[in-house]
Amino acid sequence: MQDPIGQIKDKIEDVRSGKLIFISHCLLNQNACVKGISSEPAMITPLIKLLMENDVGIYQMPCPEVSYYGSARWGQVKGQYSTPMFRKHCRKIAEQMFDYIENYTDTGHRVVGIVMRDGSPTCGLHRTAVSADNDQVWGGMVWQVPKQRFAETQGVYCEELHAELQQRQLKDVLFLSLPEVPEAGNFDAMLEEIRKAVQ
Repeated sequence: MQDPIGQIKDKIEDVRSGKLIFISHCLLNQNACVKGISSEPAMITPLIKLLMENDVGIYQMPCPEVSYYGSARWGQVKGQYSTPMFRKHCRKIAEQMFDYIENYTDTGHRVVGIVMRDGSPTCGLHRTAVSADNDQVWGGMVWQVPKQRFAETQGVYCEELHAELQQRQLKDVLFLSLPEVPEAGNFDAMLEEIRKAVQ
């Protein structure tokens, strides 16, 4: 008697590339952005095309801002997000992401890196939205919102990812980024860095 299950198993071929990359949520879902800064209708197309062309699997990280404040939140700066409560929320996500990264690495996969979102007060890697000056007071009604600027510092979630990385003493985890607005960095140059990493 023939074994139909065995025949099926003999025909299955696993063609995975073994490569994957972790990306900030809004890179694959522009609907998660604070209203007014979405640069694409649905996703950051040049990045997704690049990853598809290089057979890189995509792991979409949860958005700390959406999962904490929702999709109708107002734009904020790093100082507003840098609270013990929000940092605890970000650290919980960071712990889960590195659980996945360790598991994939331990099972022979190549985690290319983590792509963050420069300009974001939470996901910024090189540049982050901060108060325009140190004397600004945040709080009050929305029409009193102070001005902001971009500074050479990491966002809250990015800091918690790095803290988790250091605690686990993992090596060779590459952090990359793409800017969400022109003031936060050169999109083409940063996309090229990702291209080099995934090849």
